[in-house]
Amino acid sequence: MKLSVSADSQSRELQDCSISYIIKTTDHSVQTQNRYGFKIVITLGDTFDSEINGHHYKAVKGFIIDRNVQHAWDAGKAVTFISLIEPASRWGHDLRILLSGRKVCFVEELIAVEELDAILPRGLEAMGEVIVAQCVREFFARLVQKTPALPGRNMDDRMERVISFIGQNLSKNIDLSEVANLAHLSSHRFRHLFTEQIGLPFTQYIIWQRLKKSIYAVASGKMTLSEAVENFGFTDQAHFSNAFKKTFGLFPRAFLQTSYVIIQIGRQKE
Repeated sequence: MKLSVSADSQSRELQDCSISYIIKTTDHSVQTQNRYGFKIVITLGDTFDSEINGHHYKAVKGFIIDRNVQHAWDAGKAVTFISLIEPASRWGHDLRILLSGRKVCFVEELIAVEELDAILPRGLEAMGEVIVAQCVREFFARLVQKTPALPGRNMDDRMERVISFIGQNLSKNIDLSEVANLAHLSSHRFRHLFTEQIGLPFTQYIIWQRLKKSIYAVASGKMTLSEAVENFGFTDQAHFSNAFKKTFGLFPRAFLQTSYVIIQIGRQKE
């Protein structure tokens, strides 16, 4: 499956998603732990079996899970749409409301299967980038119709500065005490406020940003995998590969060979 990047700068809705992709799982079970945010998994025109937090579910169309949820699915040869969404993004805000404290919500509880198949149809991965982007935009618009219109929470100005600093220094060692000083906070207070505001612990957030930027750089042809490892602060190829496998369920080269990357880095707030 061809790897491609859709960079629709006009679509603020799509940019809210951290990263979305379509993947063919090629007859094997995918096991991951959702460490970095909310996750949506939907098969295109099929159903699949899944295991979520130790519970088995048969013939599932798709699910939305919170972070730190152990999960696995076996889609056989089915093509699957996956989206990983940062907690502090606009879509993250909506999904938190949608889940309402639950660890998992099945997509067919929110949108009828026939409608899902019309929005994210079989063969989507073979369609043009504009069509794919439109379909994904429609899916998210339909999904958030289920959430009440509550105001988003503004990010603390100090965290705005920290997020900008992290983004500009991913190739370097980012020390917590140095960043806490930037925010004029003690390390303890900073760690607490960062997790509260961003929805991820400081160290996990940095790993996620490095993974995300690496995928963007390689998918867009700006870097090779080796260059991405070097430029985004991973200790070595093994460190990168292990972090990647834990997050995406596949090693980097297998992911790049089978994935169509739709959506990349999104904004953190309105």
